[in-house]
Amino acid sequence: MAAEDLRETRINRHSRWSDDRWFFDNLTPGHDAAASTIRWDFIMPDGSKFVDPKWAILLDAHRRLVWSLIVDPRQRHRYKPGSMGKLSRRVHYLARWMGKSGYAHFGALDTNAFAQYLDDLLIDKRDKANLNALYLMEHLALPVSLGYQAPVLAKAGIPVPGSAPWHGMTAFEVAKQLAGREQGSVPPVPDPIFLHIMTSALRMLDEAEDIILQARHFADTKDLLVAEKHAPDRQHLRDRINSLTDACLILIQGLTGIRVSELLGLQASDTPLAQNTLPDCIKIEPSASGLHEIFYLSGHIYKTTKTPRPVTWVTGLRPVGSDHLPVPVKAISVIERLYAPWRTRRNINELIVGFSRTKSLTKDVKAHTLSWVNRCQRRFFVRSGVKDWTVTSHQWRKSFAQYVIRSDSCMLPVLREHFKHISMAMTEQGYINADPELKQILDDAAVQSTVSLIGEMIAGRKNVSGALSGKLKETANQLGKSLDNRPEDDRPRDIEELVRTSGIRAHDIRWGKTSLGTCLFRQGTGNCTIGCSARWVISAPLWSAARPDLCWECQNLVLDETHLPFWKDRRAKLQDDLKTATTNDDFALAQLCKQRLEQCIMVLNKLETTEAAAAENNNPG
Repeated sequence: MAAEDLRETRINRHSRWSDDRWFFDNLTPGHDAAASTIRWDFIMPDGSKFVDPKWAILLDAHRRLVWSLIVDPRQRHRYKPGSMGKLSRRVHYLARWMGKSGYAHFGALDTNAFAQYLDDLLIDKRDKANLNALYLMEHLALPVSLGYQAPVLAKAGIPVPGSAPWHGMTAFEVAKQLAGREQGSVPPVPDPIFLHIMTSALRMLDEAEDIILQARHFADTKDLLVAEKHAPDRQHLRDRINSLTDACLILIQGLTGIRVSELLGLQASDTPLAQNTLPDCIKIEPSASGLHEIFYLSGHIYKTTKTPRPVTWVTGLRPVGSDHLPVPVKAISVIERLYAPWRTRRNINELIVGFSRTKSLTKDVKAHTLSWVNRCQRRFFVRSGVKDWTVTSHQWRKSFAQYVIRSDSCMLPVLREHFKHISMAMTEQGYINADPELKQILDDAAVQSTVSLIGEMIAGRKNVSGALSGKLKETANQLGKSLDNRPEDDRPRDIEELVRTSGIRAHDIRWGKTSLGTCLFRQGTGNCTIGCSARWVISAPLWSAARPDLCWECQNLVLDETHLPFWKDRRAKLQDDLKTATTNDDFALAQLCKQRLEQCIMVLNKLETTEAAAAENNNPG
């Protein structure tokens, strides 16, 4: 029966089919009318009501789904009148999502759509304190019911999905997986898959100029409205544009480590971009040595801040005089030039855009969502032959972090600055500690730093001060004597064996970009681990707690002449801060500056004494 023929049909003594609300008799005491009411007049994302004519097809489909669950449920017992309020909330969420995502009827929902639903659900509910399986199940029950009720709806002439949502899993099974995925640690992309996908993406980038030329040809209004016989050509070009877009999204995130929100927040240039010019969001500055040019990406950070905050990220460098462009810069330029005609037509400022419709070429593009980026990247994985790994955009951030640390284990503070983390703990615990291989790499690097330190002391090239300096010098002297008769090539191995059995590890402590000292860390020691219940199993300094005023009096800290610049700069800054605080009558700040200035002077006295002693030893008489 057609929807129009059902308008005046009564569903019970209170309501007709076309009413804005369906009321049911609830015989259970203690419930108000809302518990047994289904509302159809809720507000859709565009501000209209679901009962407005523009939503007629979608409204009719939802009404028939609800009615089928009441009179002919294929999965569960019939909904009781007291459960209608719950069913109404489920309809509200699904209908609004379909309206916002552009799905006009149930038949438009496919595997990708249901995957998008999960991504959007997590994004929508991520800040909820009770984000568990039971909570998420409430928003999954109706899509799952749609799979069971498909035969009933199809018999009534309603388009239905081609397959059951989420491979026929129950709502609770999907919710458990979803909650576990959200609460568990996000893994990096495995190395073999990372290298395979990056190689495929780089190959796609080689085709960029040809695709951009074709896209500009088809972007003309006349070409978009050509006869239907050219539709296959447009579809083929659309597929190539999709592939290039997906590749660029992967290259930008995988080789810069920026969050997906930061990616989507990038802005396009104010004027059309020529082939050999840089986007407005890319700036070049000389390196400190003047030998290289550093590329910076300008954007905004949205996490850990109340309002968007302007930031920059390093995206690569090149020798001065070279015309080489780092891969992320190339990918950003390609994305800007690829969609330039559509972006201009729609007056859109966002850099990352995509077509409004799922197939062929259209005149409309729009700024997309986080879940759209995930779908694009998953599409590229499948196209590249990787079907056994479900990628999410955040995994590229994990992979980027691990490749940085593997290349240089001292890059943790630099990585923290690049990721714009509030504390070192966010970088240390969220991106590094989860990988056992990286833990071993970091420990090996710390062993080599310790071997290098002891070796320089044995050779008389380094003098240190600190609580452990006496013991370290004694160990170095004894070891130096025992190594006198050893071949030169065997000495480093002997020192390394001693270091590994001693449990002492040397770590460079950096505050900002400058080293403040060396931490000779041993498990169960260190001011940074005081109060930590797991201090006896922590194998490295707790970087999230390390800071100059805590480290300066730690028994693990040793200093040498290379650390003088940090403490001299700190002394000068504290002296300026003390003057300012005194002028402003800020007693509390003045006292804090005095205390830290006294600490700083004590450290400098030790360093300068050590430096003077070293000079005297090197120039006897």
